[in-house]
Amino acid sequence: MRSHTPLPQPFDEGAFTLAAARQAGVGTGRLRGDDLERPFRGVRSAPITTLPEHALAYAERMSPDHAFAGRTAARLWGLPLAQKWTRAELLDVARPAGSNRARSKGIREMTVAKERLFCVVHEGLRMLDPPSTALTLARELSHEHLVQVVDALLTPAKRYPDLRVPREPSVGYATPEQLAAFLEGCAGLAGVTALRAALTDARVGSESRFETVTRLLIVEAGLPEPEVHPLIVVDGIDLHPDLGYPDLKIAIEYEGDGHREQSTWIRDIDRYARLEAAGWIIVRITRGDLGRRGAALVQRVASARARRA
Repeated sequence: MRSHTPLPQPFDEGAFTLAAARQAGVGTGRLRGDDLERPFRGVRSAPITTLPEHALAYAERMSPDHAFAGRTAARLWGLPLAQKWTRAELLDVARPAGSNRARSKGIREMTVAKERLFCVVHEGLRMLDPPSTALTLARELSHEHLVQVVDALLTPAKRYPDLRVPREPSVGYATPEQLAAFLEGCAGLAGVTALRAALTDARVGSESRFETVTRLLIVEAGLPEPEVHPLIVVDGIDLHPDLGYPDLKIAIEYEGDGHREQSTWIRDIDRYARLEAAGWIIVRITRGDLGRRGAALVQRVASARARRA
């Protein structure tokens, strides 16, 4: 492999503009090195393997009144999206109505109302805040996927996978009332109707996207909506199954990847034993049970309810 002259700081890591590198004395030949990517015009970067690296590369040339939005901001906030990120995915960039277009390859622009959507700097990137991000997502996501996003904004769960929105201890990013007030201030904007409908079907307390999916599939099948993490006291110990029907003593547990960790698995076994000893039916499901609109899941929940009839 061909060796290259090390780049001086701060160009030896991450992305930088050609103009800045040349001003610092980096030669044209070095800037043409095959160890550097050319993600955007006038930008060079070390090999890009993650979305934050890709976004930081574009940030080198992004207009100061533009901000990351839509899918890009959602992923950077750790909000749940069904599709995994790939390098081929365009960066979503919001620009205020009336401002100049970026006209750059590799991005997808959307116009936003600057006075009613809000920007923040998060981990060095200028982006829409979480509610504003959700509103731009509402322009394209299905109702089900949008509910998953809103559930993540409302959750106080500390272990929600990859979620990086700022939250107070034991409190979600926002309450349903705060999101409703945000939507009132955005009346008439694209996505408001869809996001308001998602807020209606969202619930506080979900600990993963798949918990939300499970709940929505149960309701879609015509079964009564289960409670999210209901409080159950057994032997003086507070237990919180993922979902449940406390009046029927039915607990529904989604066994995600996090449950494979040994300490979690041990706690799960103890919790299940305590619930069963107290007369509870436990419906355990996995990701494989969510196919075909949750047919297997629905059958198990319906069967448990029938046993209580």
